[in-house]
Amino acid sequence: MARIGIIGAGISGLTLAFLLQNKGHSVTVFERSGQPGGALRTTRTADGWSAEWGPNTIIESSGRIKSLISMLDLEDRRVYPDDLAKKRYIVRNGRMIAVPGSLAELIRTPLLSRSAKMRILREPFRGRGNSTDETLADFVRRRLGEEFLKWPIDALVGGIYAGNPELLSLRHAFPRLALLEEQHGSLIWGQLRGGIRQPAGSDEIPRNKAAIFSFDDGLQVLPEAITRKLGDAVVTNVWPTEISTPEISTTDIRNPANTSDGRSARWQLSFRENHKKGADLTTRSFDVLIYSGTAYGLNDIKLPDSLSKEIRAVTEIPHPPVTSLTLGFRRDDVAHPLDGFGVLVPGVEGFSVLGTLFTSSLFPDRAPDSGHVTLTTYLGGTRQPEIAGKDEDEQEQLVTGALDRLLGLRGKPRFRHRVHWPKAIPQFQTGHQQFLDRINRAESEHPGFYMSGNYRTGISVGDTINAAFDLADRIHHKHQD
Repeated sequence: MARIGIIGAGISGLTLAFLLQNKGHSVTVFERSGQPGGALRTTRTADGWSAEWGPNTIIESSGRIKSLISMLDLEDRRVYPDDLAKKRYIVRNGRMIAVPGSLAELIRTPLLSRSAKMRILREPFRGRGNSTDETLADFVRRRLGEEFLKWPIDALVGGIYAGNPELLSLRHAFPRLALLEEQHGSLIWGQLRGGIRQPAGSDEIPRNKAAIFSFDDGLQVLPEAITRKLGDAVVTNVWPTEISTPEISTTDIRNPANTSDGRSARWQLSFRENHKKGADLTTRSFDVLIYSGTAYGLNDIKLPDSLSKEIRAVTEIPHPPVTSLTLGFRRDDVAHPLDGFGVLVPGVEGFSVLGTLFTSSLFPDRAPDSGHVTLTTYLGGTRQPEIAGKDEDEQEQLVTGALDRLLGLRGKPRFRHRVHWPKAIPQFQTGHQQFLDRINRAESEHPGFYMSGNYRTGISVGDTINAAFDLADRIHHKHQD
């Protein structure tokens, strides 16, 4: 079995390490921070407030996600959204309107004009597109119309990607929409016929049928459980500085590139402990090396010239800044019933926020008791990057002002938790295929080197877990001897 080094202990690196260790490989994970888990981190206070640093939920989009939860003995710790959280809101003309969940609701909704609704009903009769890398905006204009783009789609893109539909690639950012048109010629016909046709053996669960969940103590439960299983295989507070492929001798056991059993390893990783520039370098050798850090994190690591030539461009993938601000209030200080998942705000509405999750409506234990609520609001993104960088007090004023307009907010926050991500969500813009091609070439031309992360296979936690299963199987198949 292989000796495998993994750079980065986010959910991608941790899941890979856990799966590969279970397959019998010797695994070491190197994490720069003092806490594994990446963006999956939860703050809980002694007086009952709770806030996530990044994602708030996981979509159970495949049987593999269920399998991982079972392998970690976390089935009993899953929590599912309250029934109140089924409704979604979008802002139009300054007020919150529930997203229609059926054809009858679509016909009645004030979210869209009569002409926009007629445009949607004609969607099945529109021809397929001919662009190889169409923007999401162009696709929506072509199939559903400008009004549908400006309100539901722009709101959705701001909430999921913190992005701009005029820039995002349809086939990379929203591949399921592209497949519906490709397979059925129509989004509506595709949904009526059961959605995307999956290949034989696929365990994917359709998004409209997949459950959404968290854990009793927040999403941090997941990386903590994996880290416990991995034990000493996770090394924190180390700063990787160089990846190298030394020329080594199979007989020189003293060479640091050789493994303890005398075999020659393909890859070396050099790193400093505790992030100290003056600290001595330590070098470890591996048969397989996986980079599971952020795309932009590659800038901090020296690479072999041939590898750098291919993957250094990955650092150019845009990552707009996003700030997450969770505020806690007395329930009586919020006029709105908060009977939903949350509210998304289209750019055309002119607000200074991307959207707000009704966090304690999703999971009631995110607030101390029924007399209090938590609301998590996102700012910045591609739409308004300058707002993400404002100071905390100014951001709070912007958020409470927006919540006052939308929810009838009256009182001051009783709890505040802010996380600023200078580089948040990778943007799968048109031309993204060039980055994927470079990664594929790098792996093909450098046996034993692999890359994983949300910039490659999808930004959701579920996408990342599914991709880790795929990559673990591929690595085990090639390196099990």
